[in-house]
Amino acid sequence: MPLIAQDVTFAYHRARPVLRGVTLEVEPGRISAIVGPNGSGKSTLVRLLLGRLHPQSGRITLDNRPINRLSARARAQRLAYVPQHASLAFRYSVEQVVRFGLIAQGRSPSQSVVFRALERADIADRAGEPFAQLSAGQQQRVTLARAIAQLSSAPEGTPRVLLADEPTASMDPRHALACMELLRDLASDGVGVAIVIHDLSLALRVADHALLLDDHGRPAASGPADEVLTPATLRPVFGVRFARVHARAHDEQTPDSERPPALIPITTIAPGELAHPREG
Repeated sequence: MPLIAQDVTFAYHRARPVLRGVTLEVEPGRISAIVGPNGSGKSTLVRLLLGRLHPQSGRITLDNRPINRLSARARAQRLAYVPQHASLAFRYSVEQVVRFGLIAQGRSPSQSVVFRALERADIADRAGEPFAQLSAGQQQRVTLARAIAQLSSAPEGTPRVLLADEPTASMDPRHALACMELLRDLASDGVGVAIVIHDLSLALRVADHALLLDDHGRPAASGPADEVLTPATLRPVFGVRFARVHARAHDEQTPDSERPPALIPITTIAPGELAHPREG
């Protein structure tokens, strides 16, 4: 069963709601992108989905059970989280950080599971190094490995969900693309994935579904990603004109459907660099 936020409203201060009437289903096998301007409540929505915050109205359920009624261990067996910034107060090694995802489930850490997760996140060569000495992008990959280990060790038949808040923000382009491909692989394995992401081109490339929030925390659009992430839909929310383009190919006869799509603020398009821009 999916993780569902249904008609959720939340406010840190009652006079000013951060989210208003938001609905999102994080379904097994699907990647949902949560997009919107700064301050639109995207990270707050993730905290609500994790059960760390409780809505003023609406409900959040996982496997048909209210998320706030699940024990910490039950949540750890079902939900993995990749925060926007990872920090630890103690001198833990990379391997130890990944093991934490298994300990939270009440399970004995498996060496093979830990190293397989590190390999999938392309950070196995740093396993013995102090986590705090890694770059921000490397730390993010370690945190992703921890989530992978956690989900791969979930009890059979348990719904599995990965929530990530800007997982590629500190990564270089190669690792950002690899991260997205890894999330795609996890979804193919039946994991429900929801990501907060500002890179609209990456969202368009990998997401099946998109939720667009406006700057008042209201849903501006929700549905298939290629229908939500369009210039016409994005312009009134961001106040910027976009063009949806396809990268040029060596073979000019290659159809657009086989070229990676991108959404680019229209003022940044260089003549001759991209093919077939469509303004909204």
